[in-house]
Amino acid sequence: MKYTSIILIGCLFTYSGVENTNLKIQNKCNSSINKTAVLENMEKVAEWQLMHPSGKELWAWEYGAFYAGLMAYYHIAPQKKYLDSMLLMGKKNNWELKPHPYLADNFAIAQTYIDLYGITGNSEIIDKTRYVMDMAFYRKPAEPDLRWEGNPYKLHWWSWCDALFMAPPAFSKMSKVTGDDKYLYEMDRLWLLTYNYLYDHEENLFYRDDSYFNARTKKNKKVFWSRGNGWVLGGLVRILESMSGDFPNRSFYENLFVEMCNRLIEIQSPEGYWYSSLLDKEEYNVKETSGTGFYCYAFAWGINNHLLNREKYYPSVVKAWKTLVEAVQPDGKLGYVQLVGVGPGQVHQEDTETYGTGAFLLAGSELYKLSDY
Repeated sequence: MKYTSIILIGCLFTYSGVENTNLKIQNKCNSSINKTAVLENMEKVAEWQLMHPSGKELWAWEYGAFYAGLMAYYHIAPQKKYLDSMLLMGKKNNWELKPHPYLADNFAIAQTYIDLYGITGNSEIIDKTRYVMDMAFYRKPAEPDLRWEGNPYKLHWWSWCDALFMAPPAFSKMSKVTGDDKYLYEMDRLWLLTYNYLYDHEENLFYRDDSYFNARTKKNKKVFWSRGNGWVLGGLVRILESMSGDFPNRSFYENLFVEMCNRLIEIQSPEGYWYSSLLDKEEYNVKETSGTGFYCYAFAWGINNHLLNREKYYPSVVKAWKTLVEAVQPDGKLGYVQLVGVGPGQVHQEDTETYGTGAFLLAGSELYKLSDY
């Protein structure tokens, strides 16, 4: 009950805007990006999510992904009600992370703390995050062990691909705001361990964890999870945004970003979404909006930052956004979001989660910039 009441308090900052929002917005999407329509759909989805808390703890990774999207929305269309709701969230959390100093998921909310510090300059906002992050430099055993199956310490390392969205951007952002590059170098060390363990160089995709190395679909296709690879690609964007231009290994992250995008555009469905099991559309042949949201976000960001060819990727972005907008229900609820899981799964129209909304808002934030490109 405590955490449900917290998010409802945050909703007080948004409720007055709901009454003035036209909830009968027609989903607009054609061969070009309509800036007004992008903002209208972003507001519609953000308002619904703020008014419909999931009941989970506000420092949970699901909300961390949502606030990452809300923060991106705030940066392109600043509204005090959204800033207030994020500050209130942090204050109710006492600017703390969920207890477990090495669990990557717990750093998802830290990304927003650091962004809010950048706006307010209040060091109290990041002091506790920095204290926990510093524990990475003193942990024992120092030998990494990224095995997922049969490993009691699997959550002490970034041993599943989702982790690459949760923690690395927080480390990169911490280096940027503090001027201390030790966090960026530690992020790089841990990131490469995961890359070397989970990346498939034949398909240019990440396995969710080592339990999928030998997994196959009914049609004998390798199993690569859409949202799992969406976590990776979205995380890459957020790392590169805060990584210094002269960081020695920056080219690795840029090249990997392009390599993954080149593979993902090949397997996008004709309708614009990606299948839950990326290489086998028959396994779960239904649209899925959380993975699609992250890919739309990454592709648009890649165009905006001159890493991806506009002529090649723009049509893909437009199709993906069209799919996402079509999944928004009249009241603003984003549907077809695969629920919390550890691999590909079935998706239904009514399924939703806060991280899906976050991916939608991240995508919209780059679509808005792309329309001016």
